[in-house]
Amino acid sequence: MTPKPFVKAAGGKTKLVPAIMARLPAELAGRVPRSDSDEGVPDFRGVYYEPFVGGGAVFLAIASRIPLELRKDRDPWAVLNDANADLMHAYVSVRDAGPKLEARLKEMRRSHCKEFYYKTRGEEPAEAFERAARFVYLNKTAFNGLHRVNAAGKFNVPMGDYKDPKITEPGVIAHWTAALKGVDLFSKDFEPVIAKAAAGDFLYCDPPYLPRSKTADFDGYTVGGFLVKDHERLAASLTAASARGCKFLCSQGDGETVRALYKAFEIQSVTVRHSIAAKKSSRVPVAELLISNY
Repeated sequence: MTPKPFVKAAGGKTKLVPAIMARLPAELAGRVPRSDSDEGVPDFRGVYYEPFVGGGAVFLAIASRIPLELRKDRDPWAVLNDANADLMHAYVSVRDAGPKLEARLKEMRRSHCKEFYYKTRGEEPAEAFERAARFVYLNKTAFNGLHRVNAAGKFNVPMGDYKDPKITEPGVIAHWTAALKGVDLFSKDFEPVIAKAAAGDFLYCDPPYLPRSKTADFDGYTVGGFLVKDHERLAASLTAASARGCKFLCSQGDGETVRALYKAFEIQSVTVRHSIAAKKSSRVPVAELLISNY
């Protein structure tokens, strides 16, 4: 089975993973191969941080590259964070109660219909596990996989036109449960998460991008959005982490503001076609940046 995210995420990095993996620092990428057919053995001894984990495609790729014995050496070996609390409830449930979550999602798949969708959308479960199941169900059945909340923080995406939505697929959650062992999970602002990273640690950041147009704005992901001032805070946080001896790689949308904020670092331009957008006509290749301090 090819590892894949257990949720859809706007701006997800599944299609950009090969380019990101090619830009990893040597200790993570394993630059010295043991044979002609070997990609090299990672010797990463630090902690991996991802302050904007989203669908986790990059984390999953990183986890598959770090030998299990190296992961077992540290507690935690990785720290994942996202401002979306319901998403992180889902991560916790996958890590701590994977089989139970999968069973609940199969039950919801059998119940799926228009009436069940809108009933579930209108609910706000108090129990964290049920919130997690609700989040994954809506993520897989909402229009185009979007996650959007209104000013009151209420999920307001209509039901998607799926004949048989793949709410859960064989082996996916089990794979994630294994990958998340020894991983700390949080839902807080990115600054204190980045501030914990020390010399020898590695940070991958994939923040909400500055919108390319009035309709290409994913800031509805959480109430309050991610503004220019937040991008300035992120750049300052990564600059401070770099000074502490951390290495970082940051994905960003291409633009003058971003290039100015990170002018002191290495900037590589790549192109990617995102699969989540309101209109199919909007799913065209766009320029993105990979920014690093190495």
